[in-house]
Amino acid sequence: MRRPLVQGVCVLSLLWGVGSGESSAQVSAPVSNLPSSAAQRNQTSRALFAFPPGTMNRPVRTAYFQDPSAPPPSPSIPQPSGTPVPSTSPYSLTEPLSPTGSPGPANETDVALPRAESAAGGGEPTEAEAARLAAEEAKEEEAPPKDETKLLMNFFNRADKPVKVYGWIQNSFTGNTLGTPKNDLNFGVNPNFQANRWMGNQYYLIIENPLEQNDRINFGFRVDNLFGNDWQFNHMRGLNEHSFRLNHFAGYDPAQFYAEVHLPFLTKGGIDIKGGRFYTILGYEVVPATGRPLLSVPYMFNYGQPFTHFGMLSTLHVTDRINMYNGVVNGYDRWLNSNYNWNYIGGFTWTSKSGKSNFAVSYIFGPNQYPYFLNGSPQNILIAGNTVPPHEDGRRNQSYGSNNRASGTMVYSYKWTDKLTQVLEVDLSFEDNIPGSGGVPQSNGTFVGGTDRDDSWQAFGNWFLYAFGDKLTGVWRSEVFRDNGGQRTGFRDNFYEMTLGLIYKPKPWLWVRPEARYDWSQFTTPYFDGTKKSQFTIAVDAILLF
Repeated sequence: MRRPLVQGVCVLSLLWGVGSGESSAQVSAPVSNLPSSAAQRNQTSRALFAFPPGTMNRPVRTAYFQDPSAPPPSPSIPQPSGTPVPSTSPYSLTEPLSPTGSPGPANETDVALPRAESAAGGGEPTEAEAARLAAEEAKEEEAPPKDETKLLMNFFNRADKPVKVYGWIQNSFTGNTLGTPKNDLNFGVNPNFQANRWMGNQYYLIIENPLEQNDRINFGFRVDNLFGNDWQFNHMRGLNEHSFRLNHFAGYDPAQFYAEVHLPFLTKGGIDIKGGRFYTILGYEVVPATGRPLLSVPYMFNYGQPFTHFGMLSTLHVTDRINMYNGVVNGYDRWLNSNYNWNYIGGFTWTSKSGKSNFAVSYIFGPNQYPYFLNGSPQNILIAGNTVPPHEDGRRNQSYGSNNRASGTMVYSYKWTDKLTQVLEVDLSFEDNIPGSGGVPQSNGTFVGGTDRDDSWQAFGNWFLYAFGDKLTGVWRSEVFRDNGGQRTGFRDNFYEMTLGLIYKPKPWLWVRPEARYDWSQFTTPYFDGTKKSQFTIAVDAILLF
């Protein structure tokens, strides 16, 4: 264990050592616990966890499965735009990703904001929040610093152009103090789910033309390209379903692609409308590595919330301190399909007059099972919460229209001092008439002996962020996640997690984030091949912004 942990702190290897991060988790589902048709399916979930042969297999949203008969892998090879404002200090916690003095997502990396008010999430900052960021930069207007995080734009001398091209490279290593499980997976720890392995998580490239928040009609667009291991973490059902090998670096996900328009009507701030695939506005933490405070994400994000939607979303700037969201999407993490019913998504964000408080309420409602049950396939990625009842492969889900899911999140952040910020989140979710979910959950999404039943899951999370200086920020996250029916994680249990970490920026374009994380469950043994009730991991990632 000592050797991999020592290797894990090597920044150079983190940045360029993707080759050693390749691994495959080849497991077999226990035939004794499954119907014969289901036993032949070794499906995967972006949060699935697998037990070794001979024990009970259960699903969760980070375990990925691979066909045991498949040949061994070959050697590996190495948010919506916000209100445009000038950039802040290159070392600050709210470090924007847009070039200095040019339009762009000014709060792309502000980890102190709710997702609905963050450019790295699915929403936009309120006008008051944007004005606060602009005021901070105005103090330095006499000699504005060069935005050193935009290496690519600066190299081609394109910092002041309307179309922006930027991104980052993120690599990580996660050590499990229990050793290496037989399935190589750290249950509950995502997206760095591979135990004692290097991972090339995100090789992320953004091309965008942000909206201008003014009194003229204008148009914008954004395309986010996600290469690396996290393609599987951000998977959308029906898109690139069988294109890449599971649990490997070589993969691609078009994380976002949408067009948008700013209409200076209805209110002083106007209304923005976008359509396409975009990140959700629910919750606090986000998919882009530069938009969240730690390498790993909490259970409430990974198992309880959607990642992306396909549809349309409007942002009404009611006042300079209030945004209101309304939209229609085709559900949780799913590509276009004429059989899907639409979901309603909405919410609002509020920024206090002092700028110290931010509050966001977001919600989504509609059917989120599938109109046809999934077919058994060695490389299906099962999104958490989507069931496959025994003997129902590919058949029509007669109750699809009544499989309504309602999820709501509330996020409150408060800046206690110039150095200390606290974020609180509460999540409540309910789902009706889930097919087969009354039985015992299995690793491939089936439920043995199950009947249709309702389910719910709840979560509470707390974050403290303390700025020790311009280059160093401390993070403490704690949470509890309740999976009442086992539909989200594969275990009917309460899950707890505490993580201590640092955000160290030796250079504006280089971040190093070590973390120590302790996970435990109250009743079951989900960790280390289903033999332990707790797990301690030590991880580190490095991010190169360009």
